[in-house]
Amino acid sequence: MVQLNAEDVIRGLKRLKSLAKQDILISSRAPDPEFWLRTATARKEKYEVLIALVEEHGVQRAYQIALNDYLSLAATVPDSDRILPCAKGEEQALEIFFRTLGFDEDVLQCSTTSQLEVGEA
Repeated sequence: MVQLNAEDVIRGLKRLKSLAKQDILISSRAPDPEFWLRTATARKEKYEVLIALVEEHGVQRAYQIALNDYLSLAATVPDSDRILPCAKGEEQALEIFFRTLGFDEDVLQCSTTSQLEVGEA
C-alpha cells in the first residue's frame, strides 16, 4: 500500500468534498431528489469531519476514528439500498476514505470483523 501523508489525504478529501457539493447542486435532477440531496449533504459533512480529524490527529488516528464510525454505522443500519439517506451518505464517504488510504472492497468487508492498521492490506 502507498503511504500517504496528511497533506495528500487532506487534498484528496477536499476534492471529494467538492464532488459532494456538485452532487448537492444536481440532486434536484435525480429520480428521488430529497434522498440524493440528503445523501450528498451527509457525504460532504463527513468529509469535513474527516479533514478536521486528519488535520488535528493525523492519518492513523483519523483512520481509527473513521473505522469505529463505520463499524458503528454498519451495526445500527439495516443492509438495504433504501436505508436512511444520511446514513447512506456517511457510509459512502467512509468507504471512499478507506479506499483513498489504499483499502480495497475485500478489506472493507473484513473490517467488520477485525480492525486493520493503516499500511496493512
